[in-house]
Amino acid sequence: MAKKRVGEIRISKRIVRIGHEVYPLANISRVQTLRIVYKGRLATFHPLGEIIVWAALMAGASYAVQEVLPEAREYLPIAMAVAAIRLTWLLLVLLYRLVLRRTKYALMIETAGTQFTALSGTDLDEIHRIEGLVVGAIEDPPDHEQVIHVHGDLVAGDKIGRDKYQSDSQMGVRNG
Repeated sequence: MAKKRVGEIRISKRIVRIGHEVYPLANISRVQTLRIVYKGRLATFHPLGEIIVWAALMAGASYAVQEVLPEAREYLPIAMAVAAIRLTWLLLVLLYRLVLRRTKYALMIETAGTQFTALSGTDLDEIHRIEGLVVGAIEDPPDHEQVIHVHGDLVAGDKIGRDKYQSDSQMGVRNG
Protein backbone atom coordinates (compact mmCIF):
# COMPACT_ATOMS: atom_id res chain seq x y z
CA MET A 1 0.00 0.00 0.00
CA ALA A 2 1.47 3.36 -0.98
CA LYS A 3 1.75 6.27 1.41
CA LYS A 4 -1.50 8.04 0.64
CA ARG A 5 -3.36 10.43 2.93
CA VAL A 6 -6.55 9.03 4.37
CA GLY A 7 -9.52 11.39 4.19
CA GLU A 8 -12.14 9.14 5.69
CA ILE A 9 -12.79 5.73 7.16
CA ARG A 10 -16.09 3.95 6.58
CA ILE A 11 -17.49 1.55 9.15
CA SER A 12 -20.60 -0.45 8.29
CA LYS A 13 -22.32 -3.39 9.91
CA ARG A 14 -19.80 -5.93 8.56
CA ILE A 15 -16.72 -4.11 7.27
CA VAL A 16 -14.20 -1.38 8.00
CA ARG A 17 -12.84 0.43 4.94
CA ILE A 18 -9.57 2.35 5.38
CA GLY A 19 -8.42 3.80 2.09
CA HIS A 20 -8.66 0.97 -0.46
CA GLU A 21 -8.32 -1.77 2.16
CA VAL A 22 -11.38 -3.57 3.54
CA TYR A 23 -11.36 -5.49 6.82
CA PRO A 24 -14.32 -7.70 7.81
CA LEU A 25 -15.35 -6.79 11.37
CA ALA A 26 -15.99 -10.43 12.26
CA ASN A 27 -12.42 -11.42 11.33
CA ILE A 28 -10.59 -8.69 13.25
CA SER A 29 -8.94 -10.37 16.23
CA ARG A 30 -6.80 -7.48 17.49
CA VAL A 31 -6.43 -3.74 16.99
CA GLN A 32 -3.38 -2.05 18.48
CA THR A 33 -1.30 1.08 18.25
CA LEU A 34 2.45 0.59 18.01
CA ARG A 35 5.35 3.01 18.06
CA ILE A 36 7.71 2.69 15.12
CA VAL A 37 11.27 2.18 16.34
CA TYR A 38 13.94 2.66 13.72
CA LYS A 39 16.71 0.07 13.58
CA GLY A 40 19.82 -0.39 11.50
CA ARG A 41 21.00 2.58 9.45
CA LEU A 42 17.87 4.56 10.36
CA ALA A 43 18.44 4.21 14.12
CA THR A 44 18.95 7.46 15.97
CA PHE A 45 22.45 6.77 17.23
CA HIS A 46 23.74 4.85 14.18
CA PRO A 47 25.98 7.74 13.00
CA LEU A 48 27.68 7.94 16.42
CA GLY A 49 30.09 5.08 15.65
CA GLU A 50 31.18 6.66 12.39
CA ILE A 51 31.57 10.05 14.10
CA ILE A 52 33.98 8.49 16.59
CA VAL A 53 35.95 6.77 13.81
CA TRP A 54 36.28 9.98 11.76
CA ALA A 55 37.35 12.00 14.82
CA ALA A 56 39.96 9.35 15.67
CA LEU A 57 41.19 9.32 12.07
CA MET A 58 41.54 13.10 12.10
CA ALA A 59 43.48 13.02 15.37
CA GLY A 60 45.66 10.11 14.17
CA ALA A 61 46.40 11.77 10.83
CA SER A 62 47.32 15.03 12.53
CA TYR A 63 49.67 13.26 14.94
CA ALA A 64 51.20 11.14 12.18
CA VAL A 65 51.92 14.14 9.97
CA GLN A 66 53.39 16.19 12.82
CA GLU A 67 55.54 13.45 14.37
CA VAL A 68 56.10 10.59 11.90
CA LEU A 69 55.79 11.90 8.32
CA PRO A 70 56.56 15.62 8.27
CA GLU A 71 57.00 15.49 4.46
CA ALA A 72 53.24 14.84 4.12
CA ARG A 73 52.30 18.17 5.74
CA GLU A 74 51.16 19.69 2.45
CA TYR A 75 48.36 17.10 2.15
CA LEU A 76 47.09 17.51 5.71
CA PRO A 77 44.73 20.49 5.08
CA ILE A 78 42.97 18.67 2.22
CA ALA A 79 42.57 15.47 4.23
CA MET A 80 41.32 17.42 7.25
CA ALA A 81 38.83 19.36 5.10
CA VAL A 82 37.39 16.14 3.64
CA ALA A 83 37.17 14.55 7.07
CA ALA A 84 35.60 17.71 8.54
CA ILE A 85 32.93 17.77 5.83
CA ARG A 86 32.02 14.13 6.48
CA LEU A 87 32.07 14.68 10.24
CA THR A 88 29.83 17.75 9.91
CA TRP A 89 27.37 15.78 7.78
CA LEU A 90 27.21 12.97 10.33
CA LEU A 91 26.72 15.44 13.19
CA LEU A 92 23.85 17.10 11.30
CA VAL A 93 22.20 13.72 10.72
CA LEU A 94 22.53 12.89 14.41
CA LEU A 95 21.17 16.31 15.42
CA TYR A 96 18.19 15.92 13.07
CA ARG A 97 17.38 12.48 14.48
CA LEU A 98 17.66 13.68 18.08
CA VAL A 99 15.82 17.00 17.79
CA LEU A 100 13.65 17.21 14.69
CA ARG A 101 12.52 13.69 13.74
CA ARG A 102 9.03 13.10 15.06
CA THR A 103 7.91 9.81 16.55
CA LYS A 104 5.80 7.72 14.17
CA TYR A 105 3.01 5.37 15.19
CA ALA A 106 1.11 2.63 13.36
CA LEU A 107 -2.43 1.33 13.76
CA MET A 108 -2.21 -2.43 13.32
CA ILE A 109 -5.23 -4.58 12.52
CA GLU A 110 -4.82 -8.33 12.90
CA THR A 111 -7.13 -10.61 10.95
CA ALA A 112 -6.76 -14.39 10.97
CA GLY A 113 -3.28 -14.18 12.49
CA THR A 114 -1.88 -11.69 9.97
CA GLN A 115 -1.11 -8.11 11.00
CA PHE A 116 -1.74 -5.28 8.58
CA THR A 117 -0.65 -1.68 9.01
CA ALA A 118 -3.90 0.16 8.45
CA LEU A 119 -2.61 3.66 9.26
CA SER A 120 0.69 5.26 10.16
CA GLY A 121 1.70 8.75 11.09
CA THR A 122 2.82 11.09 13.83
CA ASP A 123 -0.59 11.99 15.33
CA LEU A 124 -0.96 9.56 18.26
CA ASP A 125 -4.26 11.03 19.50
CA GLU A 126 -5.92 10.61 16.11
CA ILE A 127 -4.69 7.01 15.81
CA HIS A 128 -6.07 6.25 19.30
CA ARG A 129 -9.40 7.86 18.37
CA ILE A 130 -9.68 5.69 15.25
CA GLU A 131 -8.58 2.61 17.22
CA GLY A 132 -11.39 3.25 19.72
CA LEU A 133 -13.97 3.65 16.95
CA VAL A 134 -12.90 0.39 15.26
CA VAL A 135 -12.95 -1.52 18.57
CA GLY A 136 -16.35 -0.01 19.35
CA ALA A 137 -17.66 -1.14 15.96
CA ILE A 138 -16.39 -4.67 16.60
CA GLU A 139 -18.23 -4.82 19.92
CA ASP A 140 -21.37 -3.07 18.68
CA PRO A 141 -21.63 -2.86 14.86
CA PRO A 142 -23.49 0.24 13.65
CA ASP A 143 -26.88 -0.12 11.99
CA HIS A 144 -25.93 2.15 9.10
CA GLU A 145 -22.60 3.13 7.58
CA GLN A 146 -20.54 5.61 9.60
CA VAL A 147 -18.13 7.93 7.86
CA ILE A 148 -15.23 9.01 10.08
CA HIS A 149 -13.16 11.95 8.87
CA VAL A 150 -9.46 11.55 9.54
CA HIS A 151 -7.45 14.58 10.62
CA GLY A 152 -3.77 14.98 11.28
CA ASP A 153 -0.66 13.51 9.75
CA LEU A 154 -1.86 10.00 8.89
CA VAL A 155 -1.32 7.90 5.79
CA ALA A 156 -2.84 4.60 4.74
CA GLY A 157 -0.51 1.77 5.71
CA ASP A 158 3.24 1.69 5.51
CA LYS A 159 5.79 -0.72 4.13
CA ILE A 160 7.71 -1.18 7.37
CA GLY A 161 8.80 -4.57 8.65
CA ARG A 162 7.39 -5.96 11.88
CA ASP A 163 10.76 -5.80 13.63
CA LYS A 164 10.52 -2.01 13.65
CA TYR A 165 7.40 -1.94 15.81
CA GLN A 166 7.38 -1.79 19.56
CA SER A 167 4.28 -2.02 21.68
CA ASP A 168 3.05 1.21 23.25
CA SER A 169 2.70 -0.53 26.58
CA GLN A 170 6.46 -1.19 26.48
CA MET A 171 7.13 2.45 25.67
CA GLY A 172 4.88 4.01 28.34
CA VAL A 173 2.38 5.37 25.81
CA ARG A 174 -1.26 5.00 26.75
CA ASN A 175 -3.04 2.19 24.94
CA GLY A 176 -6.42 3.25 23.83
